Amino acid sequence: MTQVVIAVRGGPGAKSRLAPLLTPAERERLTGLMLEDMLAAARRAKGVRNIFVVTPTPAIATLARRLGAEVIRQDAPNGLNAAFEQALGVIGDRAPYSAIALLMGDLPLIEPNEIEAAIALSQTHAVVLAPAATDGGTGALILRAGARIELMFGPQSFQRHRAAARLAGLSTGVVEASGLSRDLDRPEDLAALAASPSQGRAARFLRQRLSGRIAP
Repeated sequence: MTQVVIAVRGGPGAKSRLAPLLTPAERERLTGLMLEDMLAAARRAKGVRNIFVVTPTPAIATLARRLGAEVIRQDAPNGLNAAFEQALGVIGDRAPYSAIALLMGDLPLIEPNEIEAAIALSQTHAVVLAPAATDGGTGALILRAGARIELMFGPQSFQRHRAAARLAGLSTGVVEASGLSRDLDRPEDLAALAASPSQGRAARFLRQRLSGRIAP
């Protein structure tokens, strides 16, 4: 069984790159709705044992607990990789024989079957990577029990993660899944999500509230 970790930084400063189209309150609301969508998908995915949310934000921690996730309070808002490293330490102590899936917190189109496909691939590979659709980044990463590489989430991280796994002698599988690759980080991503057929909370929010600012 796999432990799932979703890293989220909320608050008015969340998703600042979306500021040309969204107010701080709207960005904060959207961040929470994306988390709700992701938790709903992870709960329905076969092979998931526990779901953790790692965050420095009290409001996100409260929301995650209300939705049934376990919360790891990030020591400080010191970045995504530090958040995941902290989660790996906590979960590694509690469940040392479990695989751990690390998911970016802005994947509102994620589907249960995509999580299941990534988990299935982790049965035969020590490291599983989902490439981001843009910027060469990494949307998701699964580490089999005992496998560790340096975490380098961010632009161009997919090839760096792959190289780190190769250097460590760890087999790597790649899962191509739309919901694991399409993060919401740029103004143009808002339009794509609003125009998608998704009936998720985040997509509906954008259609209902922001129709005058985002092209259909």
